[in-house]
Amino acid sequence: MVDIKLGFDKRYKTHRTIDINAENAGDEALIAGWVTVHRHKGKIIFVKIRDSKGIAQIVIKQGEASEELWTIAEKLNLESVISVKGTIIADDRSHTGAELKPLELNVLADAETLPIDLTSKKTETLIDTIFEYRQLSIRRPEAIAVFRIKHHIGQAVREFYTSAGFYEIWTPYVLGASTEGGAEMFKVDYFGEEAVLAQSCQFYKQASIFSLEKVFGIIPSWRAEKSRTPKHVNEFHQIETEIAFGSDETIMQVQEQLVHHILKTVIEKCQEDLKFLGRSDLKVPTIPFKRFTFGEAKALGTKLVKEEMDMDEPEGDLSTPAETALSRHIGEPFFITHWPTELRGMYYGSDPENDDITLSIDLVAPEGVGELSSGGVRVNDADTLVQRILKKDMDPEMFRWYIDMFKFGGAPHAGFGLGFERITRWITGVAHIREAIMFPRTPDLLTP
Repeated sequence: MVDIKLGFDKRYKTHRTIDINAENAGDEALIAGWVTVHRHKGKIIFVKIRDSKGIAQIVIKQGEASEELWTIAEKLNLESVISVKGTIIADDRSHTGAELKPLELNVLADAETLPIDLTSKKTETLIDTIFEYRQLSIRRPEAIAVFRIKHHIGQAVREFYTSAGFYEIWTPYVLGASTEGGAEMFKVDYFGEEAVLAQSCQFYKQASIFSLEKVFGIIPSWRAEKSRTPKHVNEFHQIETEIAFGSDETIMQVQEQLVHHILKTVIEKCQEDLKFLGRSDLKVPTIPFKRFTFGEAKALGTKLVKEEMDMDEPEGDLSTPAETALSRHIGEPFFITHWPTELRGMYYGSDPENDDITLSIDLVAPEGVGELSSGGVRVNDADTLVQRILKKDMDPEMFRWYIDMFKFGGAPHAGFGLGFERITRWITGVAHIREAIMFPRTPDLLTP
């Protein structure tokens, strides 16, 4: 078993804030972290110190503490880094049931006056400032809770796939300019040649299943869209999955069990953070999820936007208002299946009974969050793929290596990509997907 405190130098800390509890009363402890609360009331100074695990309270009483310790405590600034050595004292008034009675207090790094309030409640007027000073605002309690939960989501993903016999893969981030079509790409110079940042790992995860059969990866993607909606950013991560000998039915089962496992894990391990974010009522979804064909979803979405917003649903793709209305109306995760071929990429396989329909799926989250994932059965025949590319008015030569791959044993397969930040947004309840990213990239955010 690996020591939980591995990496900490004992000159700075021997305990974490969560160790300052009634069970450890009487023990001597050395903790280190950031001053998050500093209150001076007469002859008592209350200090709360934050580390990655939580917050511990220190009470310094004039007359009991040494004069040197009192003087240091008086001058503490918020976010100063301190180490405190003392005795753990049981105290029912503390949220942990104990506090640390200090014997020594050292300032390891002083902090200047903060340019942003890290303790005030998040508001619309504060949100821009939060991202202007993102290097500081990630210390806000809400942000810490979100990123701890996101960590456990990532752990749950890897735990789920590993236990189900999948192999994790890593795909290239820099691609030849002709690898993917479209104008929504970030271009980069690659030793004098034009290259792009990957919009997806689609072709590469398909290639990998012809050797590893069942693969997954948490893989970054970049899209140069000037979209400013609550669910779009320019850099994000996808939980990518591809399965040889899979079908539309099997990938729906995988997604159901994956989402079920993620929610179960987070609810078990992140109760305090969920409570802090107002998400205590989050429940593990029941499986199987409800299913609607595209036609059924389109009809219900059209009805809902008319009734709720007095809007007319346009022809073609499912609009964002309709998707949002469906998400709120159904109230639990659900699939939309059998999307029209004209609305899907050239690599989606058709329904054997209707070439105008693909065996493709979107997974939609409740609460207005909307689409979590897209996926489906893939074309696995080179000639069919060429015809699909031509129908999309694209040049097959742009995709030559990808097409040729299917001439050498292209097994039937299916897969999907589920938005890592999108599922984090749903679970944590944050209003905008950028709040689910430590350092988001949007049309308006390039730094920090």
